[in-house]
Amino acid sequence: EKLHGECYRELLDTVPAPEEKLHGEVLKGKTVLVDMDNTIVDWDGEFIRRYSEASGQDPLVVEKLVRNREKFEIEENFQESERAQVMEVIASPGFYESLEPLPGAVEALHKMVDEGIDVKLVTAPHPLCAGSCAREKFISVERLLGPEFLERMIITRDKTHVQGDLLVDDKPRVSGSRTPSWKHVLFSQSYNQGMEGKGRLSMWTEWADTLSKSI
Repeated sequence: EKLHGECYRELLDTVPAPEEKLHGEVLKGKTVLVDMDNTIVDWDGEFIRRYSEASGQDPLVVEKLVRNREKFEIEENFQESERAQVMEVIASPGFYESLEPLPGAVEALHKMVDEGIDVKLVTAPHPLCAGSCAREKFISVERLLGPEFLERMIITRDKTHVQGDLLVDDKPRVSGSRTPSWKHVLFSQSYNQGMEGKGRLSMWTEWADTLSKSI
C-alpha cells in the first residue's frame, strides 16, 4: 500500500500550477490560427536537402545561407543564375509531403486542442504548384498530426479572410484584402528578426506563455 505522503504527492502532481491554469483560462475558447511552413514544419530543412542534391553544392554552405537569410522569399537570397533551380526544387514532387515537424510543434498543437483552444492550420499553397502542394499538405498533416487535424486545415492565399484571435506565422508581414481580426504572433526565424511590436514565439515549448500574453 502507498503511504499517505506518496498519495499526497501524486495528487499534487495532477493539480495544474497557478501559471498554467491562468494560461488555460485566457486561451480556452479562443481561435488560434497556425501557419505551417517554417512554423510547425521544417520547410528550410527539406529545401536544403533537395537543393544541395540538385545543385551539387555543399549542404553545409547551403544550410548556412538558408538558415541565416534576411529575405523571406527563398529565391531572393540566391544569385539570379541560381533562381530557376531554386524554383524547380520548391515545385518538385513530394516536397511538401516530406516536411518534418519542428521540435515540440506536434505536442504543442495537440495540447492546445486538449485545453479547449480552437486550432486552425492556415496555410498558403505555393503558386508554382498550388494544386499538388495543397494535396501534399493534407497528406503531411494526416501523417504528422493525425486525421482529426484534417478538418482543421484552411488553405488560402489571403489569411486576412480567416477569422481568429491570433495568427502564429513566420512571415514578417501578413497582409491581404481585409483588416485582419487576429493579432500576428511571429514564429521566430532569421528573416523576421527586424520586426518589432509583435508577439514572438521562439520555440513551441513556450506556446502557452507567449500566446496568453498576446491575446
